[in-house]
Amino acid sequence: MRFFYGWVIVGVVSAASAISMGPRSVFSIFLLAFLEEFGWSRAAAAAVFSIHMTFYALGGWVLGILVDRMGPRRVMAWSTGAWCLILLLSSRIRSLWHMYALFGLLGGVATGGLAYVPTNALLSRWFVRYRGVATGFSQTGSPLGIVMFGSLTQLAIAAVGWRNTYLAFGLLVCVTSMPLILLFLRDDPREMGLDPDGIPATASAAGRSGPRAPGVEVSSGRRLPPGYWTVFCANVLRGVVMNALLVHQVAYLVDVGFTKMAAASYFALSSLLAVLGGFAAGAISDRLGRARAYAGVAALYVIGISSLLLVRGPSQVLLVSVFVVASGLATGGASPVFAALLTDRLQGPQVGFLLGLQNIAYGGGAALGPFLAGALFDLFGNYTLAFALLAASSVASSIIVSTASVAGRAGSWAAKRDVR
Repeated sequence: MRFFYGWVIVGVVSAASAISMGPRSVFSIFLLAFLEEFGWSRAAAAAVFSIHMTFYALGGWVLGILVDRMGPRRVMAWSTGAWCLILLLSSRIRSLWHMYALFGLLGGVATGGLAYVPTNALLSRWFVRYRGVATGFSQTGSPLGIVMFGSLTQLAIAAVGWRNTYLAFGLLVCVTSMPLILLFLRDDPREMGLDPDGIPATASAAGRSGPRAPGVEVSSGRRLPPGYWTVFCANVLRGVVMNALLVHQVAYLVDVGFTKMAAASYFALSSLLAVLGGFAAGAISDRLGRARAYAGVAALYVIGISSLLLVRGPSQVLLVSVFVVASGLATGGASPVFAALLTDRLQGPQVGFLLGLQNIAYGGGAALGPFLAGALFDLFGNYTLAFALLAASSVASSIIVSTASVAGRAGSWAAKRDVR
């Protein structure tokens, strides 16, 4: 059987995401350096990431419209170039507002063109039957980036300082991610004489728009599918959970007595398991349905967060291990399952616009979560309430997705049955 080039697309998306988004994903390790050098409050420092995610959301929406007009490849290339420059300039910041403006505002817009919207719009053109598997593989890039950059970041900061570490990361993104995107990505399988999933294009297929998954509603103009805003709310909660935990877990472990290196290592190990979680969750969702797979993700988050809240010192290795395994698998599985859920149902010429709106949902939650967790820590002196709210938000997000899927099978969100 002829090898399908779509799997090269998947590999390039994953690799470019790992390298480009890794420096963003290890913000929690940089956070400790900022607190030591500048003396910022926990909430003020975490707000840098919140601002970043706010403009990641808004930028993703605008760039989603550009994806519809220009294609994902161009948007990703320009965004990668901008992100390189921002990382280089981040090494020169001297005050909190510099960090807010540069890494927060401009960095957020730049990364909005690297991740959720363009990559999922791209994969929706290349895959239908194997969309869950392809999305799962491609989105392992983000946790793989944490694996690559986690312990490395702490070692680099200890050796050369956080400023030189940002400088090195900017150069690395420039010489690796940019060539991968420019040389290997293609916007549409028809550029290579193929249809989605690797079916050779034929004369009879030339005039049709290509296959789409059962239950998909093709968008018309700016009309939103019924139930779209319900899933929007679930995506907000997903953003809250994933990013609050991402930003604060290292600080939590250091607070209860772990060394910075040990905390960073657990962080990296959790991300390694997230790679496996992404592989598994995408394939499982293709077989069991998106809602069931997402419910499993929520259950893992509850188990992981509950275990973390019980950790009171470095001797409780078993509880930390449960947290690392459960939260790692959940973090890896959440994004590909949710992305496949959306791209199953959102197709047509406005897919970038519709995914961009959903990016606002995720980004809004991602902006709120880290700041809220930091503010609750500053208020109560611990993360107990903050992390308990994260567990509850994960359950609520799963309930919303399950409800939307049931409604979808009844026809209210473009689906007569849950996509398998």
